[in-house]
Amino acid sequence: MQRSLLPTLVATALATSFTSGLVRAHEVGAGHAETTTATPLPFGVEKSGPVRTPAGVKLAPGTGVSGTGFWRFVAAKELTPVPAEAMPKIKGAHGTIIVDGERDMVYWGLANVGWVAFSEHLTKSWVVKGDPAFAKGNLHGADILPRAGKLPLVVAADNDEGEVYLTDTSFQHAETLRMPDLPPYADKKGYAPTDAAFVSKDEVWITDGYAKAYFMSATTQPFRFTGKFYGGKKMSNTPHGITFDPQDKSLLISARPEAQVKRWDPKHEHFHDIAGLPPGSTVCDVDLWGDYALAPCLDGPNGSPGPIYIINMKKRAIVATLRPKVDLGYSDAQHIHDAAWYVTGKGSRKEVYVLFTNWNPGGVGALKLVNPLE
Repeated sequence: MQRSLLPTLVATALATSFTSGLVRAHEVGAGHAETTTATPLPFGVEKSGPVRTPAGVKLAPGTGVSGTGFWRFVAAKELTPVPAEAMPKIKGAHGTIIVDGERDMVYWGLANVGWVAFSEHLTKSWVVKGDPAFAKGNLHGADILPRAGKLPLVVAADNDEGEVYLTDTSFQHAETLRMPDLPPYADKKGYAPTDAAFVSKDEVWITDGYAKAYFMSATTQPFRFTGKFYGGKKMSNTPHGITFDPQDKSLLISARPEAQVKRWDPKHEHFHDIAGLPPGSTVCDVDLWGDYALAPCLDGPNGSPGPIYIINMKKRAIVATLRPKVDLGYSDAQHIHDAAWYVTGKGSRKEVYVLFTNWNPGGVGALKLVNPLE
């Protein structure tokens, strides 16, 4: 889904082999060792982070705080207001969130509404009146690609309509990519894409998380599949999210029921890292910022309300667990579906937020990094 500045991921637990799930004719990872086992990520606490520690603040009595060490957050419920037009559909929210940092714009995909835009530091909102394709179905997962002198590109997967859309942030025209007319989809059965990611302005990757569980590449000019399909149910029962890491040109596949994030090398066609979250953490996607990743989960261990893990990629450790429902009073945030970094300002005025969407019931929210005075 959403991408940022990116790191190298991690190694971890509960591995599965995927070689037999490959669709292409030639061998996978020929001459390269494929990772099929891993160890769980440990927990750690950090006293400092990638930006200056926020000025100390005295919180009002009873204010909830979530996280540990440097990574402590409070609810920012005054932000991300839902426009009145979209309120009747909010409980059905099952979508994504993307950030255009250059323009200080955020876009939320809301089922059967389309794109909801937030501006002015997340205080203003409206429903974007764009291509009618966005107002039906469900904008389940998406990615945004900055372009010099132009509006960013957006690619979005609609699991309800079985389509992937390519547009820019005007959202006025959507190019549409429908079910592949290629094996393993030549039978025209089972295709429900859940996420898409840019590798470049010319190439995207798509994951079919809710149907046959393959992930695949496509060109953008023209917008069509290349015929490269990988994965299947032996790789993950639900490969829910896909994120490109330009640092090593790999793809991060969020294997939801397995509580794993798998790093795929497209050049050599093999997995070389498997990052394991705590068992029961049904991870939906990752969003990357510098050395840090957000990993939002529908559920936590033992069926607990969905957490958002912050992972330090270099240390290969979970450095904070954010609990919007348990700690911060977001009563509807039982299942976290997506999360994104939102960083604004410069120097001493820099602020760090985590934005999230929740499902069943649906909603959207914001958490602010703080330094509470004891």
